[in-house]
Amino acid sequence: MTQMHKALAGLIALAGMSHFAPARADIGTETAELLNLLYADTRQDCGGPSAPAFLCSGVLLRGTTPSTAYQFYSVSPKNLARGGVSVSYLRKDVKFRQLAYGYKSGFIFDTAQDNPAGSVDHKVLCAFPVDAASDDRSRNGCGDSSRTAGKEDFCGAMGITTAEQWLKRYRNAAGPSHSWQCGFNVQGANAAAAFYQTIRAGKLLGAEAFAENNELILAPWKMDVPRSPSILASFYTGDGGVEGARLSQIQWYTASGFTQVLPAIAMKLPQTQQEDARFVYEPLKQAIVPVTESNACTSYIKSATWVTYKDTRYAAGIPSVQVVPSDCGRRIADAQIPNFVNALVAAHYLTPQWGGNAATRQDSIEVVRRQLTCHLKLGRNLALWSIEPARPLASQQDTIRRGCNN
Repeated sequence: MTQMHKALAGLIALAGMSHFAPARADIGTETAELLNLLYADTRQDCGGPSAPAFLCSGVLLRGTTPSTAYQFYSVSPKNLARGGVSVSYLRKDVKFRQLAYGYKSGFIFDTAQDNPAGSVDHKVLCAFPVDAASDDRSRNGCGDSSRTAGKEDFCGAMGITTAEQWLKRYRNAAGPSHSWQCGFNVQGANAAAAFYQTIRAGKLLGAEAFAENNELILAPWKMDVPRSPSILASFYTGDGGVEGARLSQIQWYTASGFTQVLPAIAMKLPQTQQEDARFVYEPLKQAIVPVTESNACTSYIKSATWVTYKDTRYAAGIPSVQVVPSDCGRRIADAQIPNFVNALVAAHYLTPQWGGNAATRQDSIEVVRRQLTCHLKLGRNLALWSIEPARPLASQQDTIRRGCNN
């Protein structure tokens, strides 16, 4: 076992426990490190002919459209009906520069191998080297396409077992090439070889494959947070995706009963074929922040009401949430401040009053943390604590010097 694989095994073991233990303060850094290791791991299989590489290497991800109308991890009625969900696979030898449909955020699945039995619930059914227009295909999205006059099937059933054979068919498409392509069956005794040919076919396709995402079809998963679906992180591809990743964090934290922190990771896709993707943890981009202790309070907040104060620096005034802490919330030690911040964010970040322009909004969670820390230091026993997310970010020392609200 190489040094990288030893490190990878240790981090995967941590990832497998992350949904069921209190989030560590460095969980974001650890998750980014794990993703970079998974991305760099270009093994052909995960220990045998029936163990394809996606079980233990690479990054399996799904781009999503942020919305409060549904949970980011849910399976749509359309995908439930067809029995398949589209995802993409990113690795050092399987690169692409952008996501489908202009997605800027989404989520990353946990790896299936080396995790506790039963803790990873997704199942990959088939794989295509490039987007396959799977909505118009039979057999869960893996089979025949209604866009072509011919009949598509699993590559093996069509006598296609190598990347070279796949590319020949793709180049001689009798119809839309993406719909004309066959998909590799990645279940069964020869799953590892089939998936490796998927990787090789994308490499043979070159710039065309790099220009867009590939497509794997997963069987629909259960929705039983935090056990299912098995997710490592939300992600964003630039500042335009931060709000989507933050929404995913809030939805996951709320659905898990305010106990599970899902890191938001910057996924920096390569823009040339020579570049590599990078995964970076940026603490100030988090909506739900890592904690070092389980929640000490059943509720940190007794009540919270928004008001608007006049302020000459803000044309419409400054929104302020007037927090009445619970008795438990009022007595917390410093280690519980992140837990209190998460409670405030989960309850109020998505309200119109939180507001702020893009620049101040990205800093607003840290602004709230510093104001809350100040209130606990200077006015723990005051009836109300004024929390004003739209204030500019100041150091903790300046926040205290200015009476908590800058």
